Formats: sequence, C-alpha cells, structure tokens
Amino acid sequence: MAATLAGERLLCARYATPSGSSWVNYSDLEGVHEVDMGVELATESGLALQLSWATPGREEGLALALGHGENRTPSDLVDLVDVSAVQDWSNVLGYFVEEVAVSFYVHDEGSSVRPWSFRIGVSNGLSVTVALGETSDHSIRYLPDGLVVIFEESTARNYEVSDSLQSAWGETVFRAE
Repeated sequence: MAATLAGERLLCARYATPSGSSWVNYSDLEGVHEVDMGVELATESGLALQLSWATPGREEGLALALGHGENRTPSDLVDLVDVSAVQDWSNVLGYFVEEVAVSFYVHDEGSSVRPWSFRIGVSNGLSVTVALGETSDHSIRYLPDGLVVIFEESTARNYEVSDSLQSAWGETVFRAE
C-alpha cells in the first residue's frame, strides 16, 4: 500500500459521516479534526485511500483500504463530505506523497498487532496523521470508534496510547529517496 501511494498527488479529502449530517469539527485543539466514521483521500490518478475505525470483536484498530474511488460501493447510511477547502487541508493537498508511517499496538494479551495511526508525509515537508481517538479538554484521548486527523507534527508525536509500540507519528514504512 505504501509503495502504491508513493509519488501520488493528494487532491481531495472527504470525511465519512452518518447520512444526512454535515461534518462539524468538535475538536477544541487547533490543527486537529474529529471525524465520526472515516477519512478518504483521493489522488490525481484516481486512487482513494480509505481510513476508518474497525472493531471486530477484541481486534479493534484502524482499517486501511486502497482502491479506485469510482469503484466504491455507495451507501444510504454514509455520506462523504468534501473537506478539501478546510484551511488545514490546504497545507497538504496538491502535494506528492513522499512518506508513509504507521503506528501499531496490541489491544490486550492474545490480540494481534493492529494499526491505530497512519501518517502521510508530502513533498512540502508537512504531513497529515489519521488516528483512533477523540479530543477532550484540549487533549487527544484514545477512543476505538472515533478518528482524529492531526496536522501538527508535535501533536502527532505527543499523542500516545497504552500498549502502543509508537506514538501517532508512527514508524516510517516508506520514504522517497
């Protein structure tokens, strides 16, 4: 997945919300968005990266899917709201993917290692991180059925969850040379 994203230009960001509702950012942190259900990033070539929370039994984690946007199955229960014009996104859209990083954790003994955070670094040196969580009282806390989108490096580096192997900043799995 990381190698497929390499060199792709990010053009559009969409947030998955319950059908009929619009996206409202309830985050009280600058440079952090709260998202109900999922994030979709579309590229110039038509690829769409979908990130969402997944809690199949005890195996909670971040679900990652990469495919072509036109092949997405429409749903009467979910709307995709284009947030590309939101100020934070203007700093990363239009640039090429140069780095991909993932953070993993073990929910509890007997569980598999699962991703909980995914970061994309772009050609202008900035990045965007999508992680499980929510904001409360000017901080991010772990929540397996909510997402935060983090635009600040220091915030992503400082966001950690128990049993995590890395902070939300993650471990690089691909970097363009």
